[in-house]
Amino acid sequence: MVTRPKAWLAGIAVLLIVIAAAFVLIDNNTGNTASTTQTAPASSEGPAPGARTGLADSSDKVRLKIVGENKALIGDTGEIVLALDIDPGWHVNANPASMEFLIPTVASSAVNGQSLDIPIQYPRGRVSDITLDDTALEVYDDDASIRLLPDETHTAILKEAGKLEMTVRVQACSDEGVCLAPADLPLTLNLDDTNTQ
Repeated sequence: MVTRPKAWLAGIAVLLIVIAAAFVLIDNNTGNTASTTQTAPASSEGPAPGARTGLADSSDKVRLKIVGENKALIGDTGEIVLALDIDPGWHVNANPASMEFLIPTVASSAVNGQSLDIPIQYPRGRVSDITLDDTALEVYDDDASIRLLPDETHTAILKEAGKLEMTVRVQACSDEGVCLAPADLPLTLNLDDTNTQ
């Protein structure tokens, strides 16, 4: 028998799934043609007017940045560390997500548009105060780090290509429980440059 609180939580969970699906469908049909190979610089001024139309999505609250210098791949095999730059009062789901219907944070990488399966190490999520069906949700807060661990083969491919295209899919939610549509956050690491982007 389903108790009232459990039925209420199940109803909220179903509603969140429907809203997230609607946002994804809207986002996929807006004709957004932003390139996934351009670095998305953080700006305290917010997005440029007319840069994107439609409803707010998670890219309004979360950005990517590279930690440290990119010299690690110039010589021996090294790791690439991406940090999540999350607005105060917001978080994203951990990987793995705490419940099946939640959208986890997922990183992927490519070279010249072709997927490159570099092993990824996700941080452990913080157990939040948010609970669904008696499960405390694990989340990532600002400055959570995702590590890409290329081996010698990956490093050779990256040296030849001179750049690595990375994308992290996130869904941002406020500490009050308002969730935005998921977004793919692109970032390109130019390995020919000597400065961190």
